[in-house]
Amino acid sequence: MYAHAADRVYQILIIDQQSKEKAAIGSGFVLSTEQLLATNFHVIANAVHEPEKFRIEAKNRAGVTHTVSVADFDVIHDLAILRFVDEIELPAPLEISQTVPTQGEEIYALGNPYDLGHTIIPGTYNGLLEQSFYQKLHFSGSLNPGMSGGPAINEKSELVGVNVATSGNQISFLVPIRFLTELLANYQARGAALAEENYLSVIADQLYADQNYKFSLLLEHDWQTQTLGSRLIGADINDYFKCWGNTNDDAEEFQQSSKTCTSQDNIYVSPTFTTGAIDIQYAWLSTTEFDSYRFHKVFGRTFSRMSTRTWAGEDDVTNYQCNRDFVTQPQLSPSVWRAVMCVRQYKKFPRLYDVLYSGSLLGKADSGLASHFALSGVSHENAMAFARKFMELHAWES
Repeated sequence: MYAHAADRVYQILIIDQQSKEKAAIGSGFVLSTEQLLATNFHVIANAVHEPEKFRIEAKNRAGVTHTVSVADFDVIHDLAILRFVDEIELPAPLEISQTVPTQGEEIYALGNPYDLGHTIIPGTYNGLLEQSFYQKLHFSGSLNPGMSGGPAINEKSELVGVNVATSGNQISFLVPIRFLTELLANYQARGAALAEENYLSVIADQLYADQNYKFSLLLEHDWQTQTLGSRLIGADINDYFKCWGNTNDDAEEFQQSSKTCTSQDNIYVSPTFTTGAIDIQYAWLSTTEFDSYRFHKVFGRTFSRMSTRTWAGEDDVTNYQCNRDFVTQPQLSPSVWRAVMCVRQYKKFPRLYDVLYSGSLLGKADSGLASHFALSGVSHENAMAFARKFMELHAWES
């Protein structure tokens, strides 16, 4: 298998133009005899955001290096297509498997880990990653740094996925090959490579379409409720979230029960910037020992804790702007919320925002409910629709 595939695998090098040294490495493979290679978007992200500072090279197993350029990319599924600047003779691309691997089937990842040379890594296919907006293949092999963008093949040497990420301890992930074939088809239909001046607008359009897709799934159906303490909160929104709970009801001074739900999708935009995460948290506190002042002091600390899992630098986002208010829900009387909504805008993609919400349900001296959500990379319309739907769930249990 290695002998069959090795000539089709390249090391991808991101070269700093000033120092003439590599700033990042990854892997890629022959996608088409039309001078095309496939890799991950995160491998070549530096060259997309700063094409004047970085160039991309592809080195084959024999050590011969060629300059390549960006032809197309899919930032949502972390894929990119590269094109050789000078026409060279390429081997035929790997055959694409027409069937999905079966659970427990051996598959093999190829790439260039840690700049140590071409390597083949055996592992097992463990099905599709569950609780994710976008499918990924769960691969029980070690995808070390430098292997990103390399091919994963079955025992027939057929292409089944693209190396993308690892969580360590033999837990790795592959992009299903169908997303790469879709990207290739879109590129061929357009008939030309993306222009450098359009890179950011393409990323913006892909991020905007992605959040519309995800929030349409979240908003299109009724959300169920459940009890936390003596409060009604949102139950699991849908299968795209993982939820955890914790209770310290044996504490002497005050009791706390919490629930946290997080989405499993992060989108890599640049080395300083990720987006796409959605987080929801509830905390119910009650006391039989504290007076009202002491209880609300503790409760206030819980209320103030909110953040987002996304990375962002000062060149990526504005500072947060916050609004605070009291919100009443007459139909759920007595329900008065102390609510804070904070928003920061994406500088390069101004249609999108990170939104933080924190609310505390008021009305009782010895108990309270705090609720939070964090949305990243969301439009104003979808953020407001989510906030309305989120707040309508909550009430004192009758």
